[in-house]
Amino acid sequence: MTVSETVSAQSPAVAAPTAVNTPWEDGQPLWVFGYGSIIYRVDFPIEDQVFGYIHSHKRAFLQKSHDHRGTPTRPGRVCTLIPHTEWNSMFPRDPADPDAVCWGMAYKVQSGMEQQVKQHLDFREKDGYTEDFVDVFVEQSEGPVVQKVLVYVGVSDNPSFAGPSTLDETARVIAGAEGPSGTNREYLFKLCDSLRLHHPRALDPYLAELETLVRMYVASDKHALQ
Repeated sequence: MTVSETVSAQSPAVAAPTAVNTPWEDGQPLWVFGYGSIIYRVDFPIEDQVFGYIHSHKRAFLQKSHDHRGTPTRPGRVCTLIPHTEWNSMFPRDPADPDAVCWGMAYKVQSGMEQQVKQHLDFREKDGYTEDFVDVFVEQSEGPVVQKVLVYVGVSDNPSFAGPSTLDETARVIAGAEGPSGTNREYLFKLCDSLRLHHPRALDPYLAELETLVRMYVASDKHALQ
């Protein structure tokens, strides 16, 4: 099955996520910013890509996953983007570095496939995600290299938002959760590996510490079963 056929097969008509702002219109070029699984699992046709970063947001595993990396009764945790100001309100003892950036991959959707891919992504990101649009930068650029890039965000008032969990609580969930798309820990490990592959500083301290904790809990569970 081709990538285009995959999009068609997996994209039934569904209500689109609520949009924070919508500068993209059908018939115009469409760029998508991936900061989670879209970095390593691109199941839609593209014609260009840029590895870069966005400002003023922190990537965090604070979105529950009931349909991909968990189940309705035992949800997993996947990424969302938290504005720095909101993060500081939730975690006043661990404020975000104002100079920190969030790295990810911006993909230009294949021309002529924009609406079809948009419907596919709306379905893929249906568990509490909202559309927003961001500017993407690369190192040593004076301004954004791509503007008005579509990104899916689990805002803090969506029903699947996990709330201000500790890193240890999050790690324990990820170590044990599993859903139709695979284990929750696979999601985290593939994301960390992909970020390391693309840029030596793309893996931020939050992800590095979370990865260490999850590997520790997975190893501990395996040892207990022996």
